[in-house]
Amino acid sequence: MRIRNILNLRITMFHILLTHTPLLYLTQSLWRDEAFSILAAKESLWFIITRLGFEPPVYYALLHYWIRIFGEGDIAARCLSLVGYALATVVMIEWGAALYKKHWLAVYLPIFFFLNPMLLYYAFEVRTYAWYTLFSVLMLYGYANKKWMIFILSALLGFYTHVYILLFLGALGVHWIVTSRPKLLHPLALFRKDRAFQSFLVVGVLILPWLIRIALEAPLLASSWYFPVNLQLVYSALGNMFTGYEGTPWWGWFYTAMLSALIAGAGMFAMTDRRHKSRTGLFITYGAVPLAVIIGISFIKPLFVNRYLIPVTVAEVLVIVAAIDAIRNPLVQKVTAALLLLSVLWINWWFPPEHPKTPMRDALAQVNALVKNDDVILADNALIYLETLYYAKDRSRVYLYNPDHAPFPWYIGDALFSPSRAVSDYPMYPSRAFVVHSDATVTIAYRLPMGNHTARVKP
Repeated sequence: MRIRNILNLRITMFHILLTHTPLLYLTQSLWRDEAFSILAAKESLWFIITRLGFEPPVYYALLHYWIRIFGEGDIAARCLSLVGYALATVVMIEWGAALYKKHWLAVYLPIFFFLNPMLLYYAFEVRTYAWYTLFSVLMLYGYANKKWMIFILSALLGFYTHVYILLFLGALGVHWIVTSRPKLLHPLALFRKDRAFQSFLVVGVLILPWLIRIALEAPLLASSWYFPVNLQLVYSALGNMFTGYEGTPWWGWFYTAMLSALIAGAGMFAMTDRRHKSRTGLFITYGAVPLAVIIGISFIKPLFVNRYLIPVTVAEVLVIVAAIDAIRNPLVQKVTAALLLLSVLWINWWFPPEHPKTPMRDALAQVNALVKNDDVILADNALIYLETLYYAKDRSRVYLYNPDHAPFPWYIGDALFSPSRAVSDYPMYPSRAFVVHSDATVTIAYRLPMGNHTARVKP
């Protein structure tokens, strides 16, 4: 009986870890964009460079070789992002030691960074964001410490990982202009002697080819999935960026608006510390300028997506720790730091069950077990075609059910779709179609001489 109780306790604890901690993000099904990443990375490097539209190639090239070594399974592919996030944390460990010397904040900063709910969520996605985070941290680190080779390399790798890093490069440019105004009166000296100017110039020249490509592809943005912003998002933006909240559960907007006010207040308080006012101003500029620009533009042309602006979260972490450093009373300082860390741990406990992905893996496991030689697998809309393709045991059987002959949306990943993979009707019995729906349910459908027949597959 005692052994059974111990086993039951271990099973319960394991279940809790997989459902109420970020480990859920590692083990749940892939969603559409993650499936796109793996399917694209399986293609040749030439395909990655030339066929993915706006998508820069660095992450997909890394994933291309990663899955060759470790396989294309869910967890294996997600571990590449974990490597990028671990490296970003290592940078924060080194930077924390440089910023705070022997103060306990030198250890607190990388811990607070690593446990941030927004960053941690995307550290488990088979997408660019963890590596984008790494390069954005390195770019800021290189600029702040005048390590110009690090700055140049990280800016280039960051841009060719995610083009939105251009906004953060621009924020650093704004900071340089504001802090170097006397030098601007002597342009020839800038070209000859100013390492910062020279570094920005090198980066600008080397990203120009992809900027031209973006300009050529820009007409595609006439049709996109970006959602317009409103005042509610403006009030909640900083809190959303810190927690990763995107509207689920619905009542979270009030709390992220309150958190936004607290983060803004932390920034203002940190600026009162004259010892590090210049450094804190840099961190605030790095986060605030890109966020303000994108939200402002999005009132006209929607461009705001919280994960595209993930370096804002990096800036928030740095500003909050700077605010803790600005507290003069040691006891208040430690209590504040402890409460913030406990709050972050609580969010990481509460949020994962509220942020699940659709269990497409389970749905396709049923299909793979039942499908026979003459059967096909149909995704009932373009939004789930890539997950269906990824999880199908035999991908040659997968088609998009498209009776209306609608074009495949470019922003879902049309580079991986051929019109020959679309069908407008069910097969004639005895062949069957296993139709996969957006809610991860499956029906079996086929045609008979007297009409179509469907039946639901029971889980």
